Amino acid sequence: MLASPTDEIGAPDGAPEDALVPDWLSAYRLQMAGGADAPAPPEPAPLPQMVVLMVMKADATSNDATFTEALVDRTVQFGQPYPAVTHVELWIGDQPGDKLEDNHFSTYLGAKKGALWTSGLTDSKKFYSSAAWSAVPIYAADVERRVRAECNLHSGTPYPPAALLWQYPWSIWPLRAFAGFLDDGINAPAHCAALSARILRNAVPEIQLPQPSHWYGPSSLYLELSKPERMERALATQRPVVRSQVEDERDETLADTLTLHSDDDVVAMPAVDARQAIQALAVDVLRAGSRKGRGGVSTEVDQDAFRAAQERLARAVTRYTWLNRKVNGR
Repeated sequence: MLASPTDEIGAPDGAPEDALVPDWLSAYRLQMAGGADAPAPPEPAPLPQMVVLMVMKADATSNDATFTEALVDRTVQFGQPYPAVTHVELWIGDQPGDKLEDNHFSTYLGAKKGALWTSGLTDSKKFYSSAAWSAVPIYAADVERRVRAECNLHSGTPYPPAALLWQYPWSIWPLRAFAGFLDDGINAPAHCAALSARILRNAVPEIQLPQPSHWYGPSSLYLELSKPERMERALATQRPVVRSQVEDERDETLADTLTLHSDDDVVAMPAVDARQAIQALAVDVLRAGSRKGRGGVSTEVDQDAFRAAQERLARAVTRYTWLNRKVNGR
């Protein structure tokens, strides 16, 4: 039987028996023995920072809506480009160790307190459990911190008055030509799309929104931020050059757990795994929304696949917020 190198050579006279044991092996032995001074396992690498535009697709006008509310709802639905969207808001990612940070920021028709973080609302979980949501990821350097800070600045922004039809006509042709004359400063009244555009314009100027904030309605903001060229640029920054099959399979398993498994399974997921699932699903959206196919051949975007990827990301995001984070106090 072959002896180990230390058995053959031996330690110098008077030296400890493990004098020739490599440092990494000594550290490993100490860690396995549970020594008090054992080095802690390395912290996982921070996840890529991400903000998501949450999009609620149009549905039938409520039977309880007033005449004015029904008029605005139909104007929003039929006065916008396809697909009709009735509401947009921002979801700001968080690192798994950040337990005090909220995720959803928005403003709503008739909201008395104006724009706010929504985790404190009693009906939030039911609202976000709707199947009508889609989601588009937005990547930039330090984007979570920047957008979160900007949202805090705009907390309490009032919704436009009903007498002005909540300013929605300014996001519809031909009045949108005058949208640039509206006040776009902090706390200036804004509906959901104008406020989201304002926050993104101030916090992430590199996304270069080409129109004034009030020019955008929910549909037009969604269409702008989901353009193929935006998806392709973001994908180039997020897709690793080399990725193993094991890593891909693990991401698929985590994504399935977050989107398809029971509430108990989602609650039990480690926070870092849940966020990794969101990251994987966000990359799927970028890939589905890009025109570049295999082998670098340019192809048209498969809109059905693109919408399906957005809907799956939206489900992952809402289940992460209202189950994995909320239930566990993360």
